[in-house]
Amino acid sequence: MRIKLARTSGFCYGVRRAVNLAFEAALKGGNLYTLGELIHNPQVLEILEMRGVKVAEGVEDIPDGASVIIRSHGVSPQIRRKLAKRNLDIIDATCPKVARVQMLAERAASAGRHLIVFGDRDHSEVKGIAAHAGKKVSIVKDLRGLRRLLAKIPADRGVTMVAQTTQNIETWSRLIETLREVRPDAEVYETICDATYRRQQEVRKLAREVKALVVVGGFASGNTRRLAEIAEEEGARAFHVEIEADLDKHELGKYKTVGVTAGASTPSWMIRRILHALERIRERRGSFVSFLASVWQFIVRSNLLVAYGAAGLLYAATRLQGIEPELTYQWIVAAYIFGTHLLNHFTDRFSTQIKYPARMEFYTRYRRLLLTLGVLGLTSSLIVAYILGPFTFSLIFAMSLLGLVYRVQLFEKRQVWPRRLMDIPGSKDLFLGIAWTVVIAILVVPASDSNFSPATGIAALFVFGIAFTRSLVYSIRDIQGDRMVGRETIPVLIGEKNTRRLGLAVLMIAAAGLIAAYIMGWCSPMALFFLINLVYGLILLILTRSEWLYSDVLFETIVEGNLILTQIIAYVVYLAKLT
Repeated sequence: MRIKLARTSGFCYGVRRAVNLAFEAALKGGNLYTLGELIHNPQVLEILEMRGVKVAEGVEDIPDGASVIIRSHGVSPQIRRKLAKRNLDIIDATCPKVARVQMLAERAASAGRHLIVFGDRDHSEVKGIAAHAGKKVSIVKDLRGLRRLLAKIPADRGVTMVAQTTQNIETWSRLIETLREVRPDAEVYETICDATYRRQQEVRKLAREVKALVVVGGFASGNTRRLAEIAEEEGARAFHVEIEADLDKHELGKYKTVGVTAGASTPSWMIRRILHALERIRERRGSFVSFLASVWQFIVRSNLLVAYGAAGLLYAATRLQGIEPELTYQWIVAAYIFGTHLLNHFTDRFSTQIKYPARMEFYTRYRRLLLTLGVLGLTSSLIVAYILGPFTFSLIFAMSLLGLVYRVQLFEKRQVWPRRLMDIPGSKDLFLGIAWTVVIAILVVPASDSNFSPATGIAALFVFGIAFTRSLVYSIRDIQGDRMVGRETIPVLIGEKNTRRLGLAVLMIAAAGLIAAYIMGWCSPMALFFLINLVYGLILLILTRSEWLYSDVLFETIVEGNLILTQIIAYVVYLAKLT
C-alpha cells in the first residue's frame, strides 16, 4: 500500500493559537475554564481536562475569580458583556479570521443592511456571527435556501453576504454567482479562510489520484466532515476516522494507494497515529521491501541509529582536535547515548505515547529486550571508560547518572523549585547539548592522554552546535505534544520563530569558531569542511516551518543523517591528507 498525505493537514492557525493559549494558561495553574468545548477534537479535550482545564456550558457555570478562554469560534456580543461584568480573567482565543467576519456583520447591521450568512445554523461560529448582526440576518446552507431568502428581502434593502470560515468553497462560489444575478448591488466578502481553501483544493486533487481517502478528525467537526464529502464528490471512497480504532483495516487493505488528510482541529500526533496504523496494514502484505522497512524501523526506534551517529560525531571531533580516533572512544559514546536515550523513553511513557505512539508501541512489544540492551549499553560504556582511566570513568559515570535522574522526581511536591530536572524550563535542549559536548568533544582528551588545547574548545563548540540544534529541531516538531503534557521546552517558552533564530545564532557562532580556528592555525582545513554540517543543521531548522514529514522513522533518519555525515566528511578529508 502506498500512502499519500495532503500537505495542508492538521491544526489551522486559529485552532493552533487557541490550543496554545489554553495549554500556556494551564501551565500557570489556577481555576481555568473554556466557554464551551475549545475545539472539535475529543482527544485534545481529554488532555486539556487532564491538565485541569474545565468546560463551562454557560457564563453562569464559571465561578468568580476564575480564568475563562473564549474559544476560536468566538462568542456573541451579549456573552462578552456578561463576561465583562464578572470578576473573571478573560483569555480571548477567537480566531482573527472569525473576528473579521464578526466585524463585517456589525458593519452591515450599522448600515441597516440585511446580512446573509452561508454556514451551519447550529455551529457556534455561525451563531456568534449572526448575533453580531442584530435582527436583520439570515442563515443559508444551499442554493435553494438562498433563492427563497432573496425573494423575501425588499429590493430597497441592502444585502451583505459572508460565509462561515470553514465552509465548502465550491458551494460558496455558486452562491455568489446566484446572488450577483439576483442582486447585483449586493456586498460579498470572501471570508472562507485561505487554509480552508487550500485544504479543500488539495483534497479534490488527492481524491482524483486515489481510490480511498482517510479523513482524520472529530466526528463533530464540520470542516472535517466537509473534507470527507468533497472526497466522495470527486469519486474516492472516504473513511472519516477520529482514532486508529476507527480504521476499517480490512477494507483499506484492498487499496494499493490510500490518501490521508486531516481537519483543522486535528493535532499532528493524531495524524502520526493514523499513518502508523496504515503502515501496519501495509506491512501485513509481507513483501521483501516491507521486511527491509521493518528492519530499518527497528534500527531507528531502538536508538541504534542515533548511537551510531553519535559515534560518528566523536570521530569527527577527535580528528578536528588532531587526536587519533580509537574504536574504544566511539564504543563508550555509542553505548552511553544508546542506553540513556532508551531508558529515558521508558521513564517518560505518557509523553512518548502522545508524541510518538508508534515508538511507544515498539517499546511495549520489545520491552524486555530493549531494557536489557539499554542496561547492557550503559554498563559496557562504564566498564570501557574505567579501563581507560579514572577521569574518563568519572566523566561517563556523572553523565550517565545525570541522564538517568533527569526524569526522576527529586523533591517533594510542596517545594518551590522544580521536582525533576526535566521540569526546569528549557532544560531538555540545553542539557542534551552540554551532555553530548562533554562525552563527545571533551572525553577523548583524557582518554587518549592528550592535553586540552584551543582545538578542544573549537571541537566542543562544533559538537554543541550540532547537538543543540538537533535537539531544537525535535522540540519544534514536538511542540504540540510538549504543550499538552506540560513540558516547557525552548520552543514552548519562546515560540517556534525565536527558537529558529536561537538555533541560527548557535550555528553562526560555531561557524565563526571553525573559520577562526583554521585562520589561527588551531585546526586543519578539516574545520572548513565541517561548515557543511552546520548548513545541514540550518536546513533542518528551516524545514520545521511546516509539517513536511509525518513519518517519525524517515524524519529521524534525515535528522540523524547529519551526525553520520560528520564522520564521512572527517574520513574523506583524512584520506585526502588535508589534516
